[in-house]
This record gives sequence, structure tokens and C-alpha cells, in this order.
Amino acid sequence: MYSRIYSGCPLGIDAMEVSVEADISMGLPSLSMVGYLSSSVREAGDRVRAALRNSGYGLPPRRITVSLSPADVRKDGAGYDLAIAVALLCSMEILSPEGLDEYLFLGELGLDGSVRGIPGVLAVAHFAARQGYRFLMVPEANAVEASCIDGIRVIGVPDLQAVIAHLNGEERISPVTGSGTPEEEPYAACDISEIHGQKVMKRGMEIAVAGFHNIILTGAAGAGKSMMAKCIPGLMPEMTYEEQLELTKIYSVAGLLKNGAGLMKCRPFRSPHANVTAPALLGGGGNPKPGEVSLACNGVLFLDEFPEFSRNVVESLRAPMEDHEVMISRVRASVRFPAKFMLVAARNHCPCGFYPDRNRCHCTERQILDYKNKISHPIMDRIDIRIEVRPVEVEDLIEERKEENSETVRNRILEARERQLLRYEKEDFRFNSAVPQKKMPEYLPLGETEMNLLREEYRKGELTARGFFKVLRVARTIADLSGHDDIKGEDLTEALFFRNASEQDSIIPGI
Repeated sequence: MYSRIYSGCPLGIDAMEVSVEADISMGLPSLSMVGYLSSSVREAGDRVRAALRNSGYGLPPRRITVSLSPADVRKDGAGYDLAIAVALLCSMEILSPEGLDEYLFLGELGLDGSVRGIPGVLAVAHFAARQGYRFLMVPEANAVEASCIDGIRVIGVPDLQAVIAHLNGEERISPVTGSGTPEEEPYAACDISEIHGQKVMKRGMEIAVAGFHNIILTGAAGAGKSMMAKCIPGLMPEMTYEEQLELTKIYSVAGLLKNGAGLMKCRPFRSPHANVTAPALLGGGGNPKPGEVSLACNGVLFLDEFPEFSRNVVESLRAPMEDHEVMISRVRASVRFPAKFMLVAARNHCPCGFYPDRNRCHCTERQILDYKNKISHPIMDRIDIRIEVRPVEVEDLIEERKEENSETVRNRILEARERQLLRYEKEDFRFNSAVPQKKMPEYLPLGETEMNLLREEYRKGELTARGFFKVLRVARTIADLSGHDDIKGEDLTEALFFRNASEQDSIIPGI
């Protein structure tokens, strides 16, 4: 007897439908599986056979064929086990196929018939809801995760016997409701008040967080660069529902969601070591998985000791910094992972970290120049805010003075964030840093005086074409923090300073 059941598989953070067909016919006893399958899927035959037998339903001694289509897309992982088992049960007439076209099945089977959790369920659940499926049957471990999606009823099952009892109407399982709990505890951020002095660095970071701009901190060792980066999670605004869903789908596909987790509520803070490889940073593998740039989506990618990263790894950031996504191409398919991260980089002036203090720095001029040139101009040009971090003055460490805390700074950032949300409510971007060039005349207009100032800076050769537009975006964020409806000359002047701050004396009048 022939039967067909539906399953799904992730493609990046999206998904596709997989049709599982089973046919039992006369012939020599065998179980063959076809459909461009990886070894993990081919092994499903043995897992399903044992799971059915240990659940009290042995396969008949007939010729059994199982096909997973479309046949030109490689199938990987153990998530098809449950669909294969249900298809075989229908062919054995233990289950009725009536009404099962409204279900989509996901799950790995243990040899004892238990249904085990798998990665990527959220992406498939989102796809199933959009395709009009009414029910999604998943392992209990993934039920809360899948229930984050509206428009589909999620049935969490512990084992194969519970599946059969539910589908036969003997013991119905109630759909899981609710969005669960946060996937992880919030990052233990430092408070910005713990950093003494460094008003220029604090101001630059406030602007960067408010507009989601890339930033690099350059300065001597021990000046507070890494500590400033660790303050960022305490300054960032909460994610919207769309951002939470996108981030959770990425972590689901990567297999990094904890059992019983719902939508992720906290913006990620990823800090890979300098020995990270390009595939680990961007994503990849035979069955492509997201890398660090995608795991930092809607959050922070902190690269400490930036020049210590290998050059090919640093240069690989060019495309995701501009396109906000990573495309991983394989022979038969290409997958897309979002990469809307805020890059925060930190570096010293020289290998020893003490320059320009020549009493302690003994690096040669050639060593200092080579160290600086490890970061190419195209990468630096893609960084919106560049700050020279001066050593902390001893008076700032000794004197008792009250520093602004993270809550005060965050409140200003939230006000600027609200202005951006209101301004871009009809667009598919939410931050000033993401305003496309064609939308700039509408959202980032300049008066004649301000345009003349920017025009003069460009003619002096201080800006590239890319830098010209990045200054505009930063100026719009500064105007939002100042409560200005239009970009004023002072906003533009400060944006120009932070564009070139790593090349000049970091002194802003009034700060």
C-alpha cells in the first residue's frame, strides 16, 4: 500500500517541504530508501525499523520503498525519522491517512520508540505556518520553541506510541501554547560608570549603540577598550518581535537553543577568539550552519585585538558588513544567513601595546606601521566610528567624581531608538546605519550650509564615497540623540570628528 506524509528541512533560516512516500509491495523482504540522502538519513531505515518493533509494530516481510522528495535536494539529519515512521504505519494500515495532509512531522526516533529533539524546528514551523499547515508534530523537547509561531498548532510527542494514540483519536494531545521563557540569562554587562574618564570613548559608543553603527577603538593597552565593549549589552534597546524571531531561528538551526526554550529576548554578544577560522566566522560546512557573524545578528560582534585575527578572516567581513547577510553556496543549493551585526573592534597601536609611550614601547617604526596596516583600508572604510582612546589620567582614577551610569545613557539611547522606529515604521530597516543610499534624500536631507560643509570635507580628500554616506548616517543618529528633527551643522561636525578620530587628537570642545 502507498502513503505520503509531509516533513520539512531548514535551508539557512528558511525551510522547504519534504514529501515522504512509502510503498509496501510483494517481493523479497527489503527496506530501500531513495531521494539524494546523506548517511544520517539512510541510517533512518534501521532506526525506524527498531523503533516500530519496540513499540509493538514490526515491519511486514515485504518489499518496502521509502522516497524523500524533491530528489535533487540533499537531505541531511535525523529529523525525517518520525515522518518515515508515520508513512510506514499508514502503509501498514495501522494509521488512517485521512486528514494527515494537514500535519507536518519532525523528529528523530530512538531505538526504543522515543522521539528526540532536533535542531532547526523553529525555521520549519515558520515555513509550515506560512504554507497553511494546521498541525506540526514535533518532539516534546522542541514543542515550546515551535509554539512561538502563530497560526499553527504544535503537538509535542514523547514517543511513537503517543503519536499513534493521538492520530487514531484514542488519546488526544493538547497543542502547546505560549512562547516559553528566554533562551538564556542576560549577558552580565559592566556598568559604564565603572569606566573613569574617557568621555570621548563613551560618547562615541553611545552614538554607535543608538544607531547600530560599526565602531573601532584604537589605543594603548589598559585604557578601557575591552571594558567599554562589555558595557554595550547594558546600553542596547530591546529587540522587536521580528528581531527575536529572526535571531531564535538562527540559534535553532545552529542547534544552540536549550530544550524548552522560547524566543530569545536578549541581544547577543559574541566575542570569538583571534584564532577563529573564516568558516567559523561566516558559517559553512557540508550541511551549512551559521557562523559568528550570524549568531551575533541583531547584537554585537566584538573582535578584541583586531590585528591579531588572520588577514583572510578580517577581509571576509567585507560582504556581511555591507550586505548584512552571508550566502553559502554549494553545488546543488545556496543558503542565506542574516548577519545584521554591530561590529565593535578594539586594537592597540603596536604589537607590545604601549605606543606612543616610548619609555615602555620598544617597537620599531616598521613594526608599528606593519601592525597598523594589518587592517586594510576597505575594512576601515566600512567602520562608521573610529576613536582614538587615550590613556586614563591618574586624576580620573583618584578623584571622587560621579560618572553617568548605564541606565542614564540607555534612556537617551531608547529615545533615539524610538525616533528611528517611528521614522522607519513603513520600511524593512530599523536603524540609521541601515538606511539604503536611495532612501537618503527622503530620510537624511541636509540644509545648504550642512551640505557645503560635507562637500568641502569630501573635496579635501578626507572622505571616500562610502565614507560620505556613513557620515550622513552617523549625523542622523547624533541628531536623534540631541532631539533634532533635522541634521544640524553641529551634528555633522561631530560625525566628521568621529569618522576621523583615530587619525587626530581626540578632543571635542565641550566634552
